[in-house]
Amino acid sequence: MPLKAFFMESVTLVLEIFLPTLSIGLTAYLIIRSYLKYEESRQKIEIEKAKQDIIFPARMQAYERIILFLERSTPESLIRRIIKGNSSARLFQSELVGAVRSEYDHNLSQQVYMSPNAWSMVKTATEETIRLINISASKLSVTATAPELAENMLQITSQIGKFPTQIAIESIKKEFAQYFLTSTNGAV
Repeated sequence: MPLKAFFMESVTLVLEIFLPTLSIGLTAYLIIRSYLKYEESRQKIEIEKAKQDIIFPARMQAYERIILFLERSTPESLIRRIIKGNSSARLFQSELVGAVRSEYDHNLSQQVYMSPNAWSMVKTATEETIRLINISASKLSVTATAPELAENMLQITSQIGKFPTQIAIESIKKEFAQYFLTSTNGAV
């Protein structure tokens, strides 16, 4: 057998073995790669779903708690809950400010679940409520009583129109509806 024929036969034999092996290997590689990508995306979807199953209820509860906090922080609500007879206006002022700060501090962690805009409104409403209490108290004599402070607070509040707590409540309710109450057609 001449050398050229032997060489051609060897190359043909190698190609007959190598090409099918290469084809099978390449096909296996593509199938495995496709399967791994599918599994990776499936796992990401499962992780995202698990996060939503945990975070969704926590976010919903955060909005509920903040609405409750804001409702309890309205001047009318604060006065109804905290006023005790004819105590001094200074003591009443201290109790009102303490109640607002205490509830705010208790709900600080809820900001993690809310938009920065919503939390900013909560913070502003809290600061404005404390400011209202302090301004109302500063307009009274040292001997003023709690009912006088309450009356002064309500008078100032009535002149403002919508108090910041009400504005925050409305805005947060709207945001809540966007996140949690929208139907498939986008209507609330």
